[in-house]
Amino acid sequence: METLRDAFKARYPKYSDSILNRFEKITHEKATWENMTKVNLDKFANGMLRQTARSSAKTYCSMLKSVLNLYSDEIELPRGFSELLTIKKDVSQHVYLTEEEVQKIINYEPLNDSERAIRNQFVLGCLTGARHSDYIMFTEENIFGNTLRYVSKKTRIQADIPAAPVVKRLIKENEAYGFVGLEFSLCYFNRIIRNICKNVGITNMIKLYQGGKYVEGEKWTFVSSHTARRTAATLLYLKGIDVYQISKLLGHSAIEQTERYICVSLMENNPQLKEFYANFK
Repeated sequence: METLRDAFKARYPKYSDSILNRFEKITHEKATWENMTKVNLDKFANGMLRQTARSSAKTYCSMLKSVLNLYSDEIELPRGFSELLTIKKDVSQHVYLTEEEVQKIINYEPLNDSERAIRNQFVLGCLTGARHSDYIMFTEENIFGNTLRYVSKKTRIQADIPAAPVVKRLIKENEAYGFVGLEFSLCYFNRIIRNICKNVGITNMIKLYQGGKYVEGEKWTFVSSHTARRTAATLLYLKGIDVYQISKLLGHSAIEQTERYICVSLMENNPQLKEFYANFK
């Protein structure tokens, strides 16, 4: 029977030593089949969470679990070992902008062309729900009467969205300024849109759960390019639009994808639920 280290190396040659060495440092036990106990596996999983990013811990634990599963018919392993090595996805909260905050950004007078382009792109994302790769390419040819129509570059799904007057105006402005197809680095885009949000007064203090802990700060510090798409999904939901329709507007292939973009509880616009709890005085 080959050793655990040999079995791991055969399956994951690039990672075997680093992962099993971590196992030994965390558990103070040799990386052997016999030492794959519940206690050691629990120590390893929790130790990886403390020492690495959650995504890395999830990957390393999955590798070890894969090797153990492969040899589970030959080696006596503790019941539930698979669950011990399963790192559950951590919840992460995100911000969205209110209707009033979006309007403040629309009303903002840019200081230069970069601000104007990024302001325009961000607002188009907020009011269409389109991905960045799509809304930077919008032209007047995408407007059909009062409808914005485009095929998502990523999913090849057609989206038809009621075109707000400001959407038509910004698309026309982007063409006039030569902004169509203009891309900025993510870091630069986020820095500029955050500065704009700060300048228009989106400065209320908020508290979010991110990266396994609560973080606090002024709202503008949590805004990014992804906030535009989340804003679109959340505002539509709060207006009572059902998730299926929002999914179509955002060009998603599954409702589960859309739910991740809605930044409020999916019970938020349920009047019957609110009425039920309001009765308890």
